[in-house]
Amino acid sequence: MSYTFIDKQGEFDELAAKLATQRFISIDTESNSLYAYKEKFCLMQLSGEDFNAVVDTLAVDIKPMLPVLADPAVEKIFHSADSDIRVFKAALKCTFANIFDVMVAAKYLGIIKCGLDSMVGEFFGVELNKKFQKADWGKRPLSKEMLDYASGDTIYLKKLRDLLGAELEKKGRLAEALGQFEQICKIEPTPMRFDESGFLTLKGSRQLNGRGLAVLRELYMAREVAAIKKNTPPFKVISEDLMLRLSVAPREGLHNLSIFKGVSAYVLSAHGAWIREALQKGLKGPEYHVPRREISREKRAYFETVKNKFKLLKLWRKETATRRNMLPEAIMGNDVLERVAMAQVRSVADMQAIRGVGAEKASLYGAELVEFLKKHHQIK
Repeated sequence: MSYTFIDKQGEFDELAAKLATQRFISIDTESNSLYAYKEKFCLMQLSGEDFNAVVDTLAVDIKPMLPVLADPAVEKIFHSADSDIRVFKAALKCTFANIFDVMVAAKYLGIIKCGLDSMVGEFFGVELNKKFQKADWGKRPLSKEMLDYASGDTIYLKKLRDLLGAELEKKGRLAEALGQFEQICKIEPTPMRFDESGFLTLKGSRQLNGRGLAVLRELYMAREVAAIKKNTPPFKVISEDLMLRLSVAPREGLHNLSIFKGVSAYVLSAHGAWIREALQKGLKGPEYHVPRREISREKRAYFETVKNKFKLLKLWRKETATRRNMLPEAIMGNDVLERVAMAQVRSVADMQAIRGVGAEKASLYGAELVEFLKKHHQIK
């Protein structure tokens, strides 16, 4: 299907005016999170009743379309809206209203293979090109092949919306799904912050001794600096596995870095100097010992209660999903389930007050959950 590529402000302003007249808009976004230290909103694909467009969001200011995103009269159709909305909100201040997420709708209908390519293949017999799924969308110029690929991500969304929406209505689940879409509109991006103690979360770090942890800490901090300088994600500088191997044998690393798996000629030339410096700092400085936290008996008991409650809630979710022929995450995501576990849910009103639940889910599951938790002696 043909599309228009827009990289000039005047052209986008005209398109934004057209968007405001639509009943629906299918939207997809592309970012460069795999290639840049700080993700950028690089490309936007739009399809309406009589147009398809690919917009270079690095070349134009998309603020003129923000009123449309907030307009309840225009339905915005996505696949996996939470990721796209995060991209929008990380790039500029905006609000969303009246969205339809075809992936979430599929989960409400128990469709296991709910990726866009799987559903387009299943419903329309079309095989989507997946060649550029992990492309660097921040590079310019974009090839025609990349633009052709990108344009295909929105042209089937309206058809999927109509099919899945009709099935949701038939099964009496449309209101529930729409309530979930309202919650997705409220999603906010996670602020980008560097956690200096993040090295302790790396797999295998807790097996290191005090000296190894000191070395790992220096490598972890230095890698972040190198990533910022090169404007690349930290994992693309050197891997976590390599940092852990070097932390186990830092003196061998100082003597001969090239013996370590993952140290290529490129790594030696581009990063060898700061790696050696970090190894030296870790060896010369004080050992690192994980601070001990004294947890009171009351807090320990509370955490254990929440942990057990969360396990029970997952069991309830699984049983409910099986009964309703839905995917478990369509019932409630883990993040929401954790908040339920930490709350005292004794009524529908208690349930509705929990962030991410919403009125529809509270009405559907509130009383049921209260009885379930009472049955398992989690509330009195």
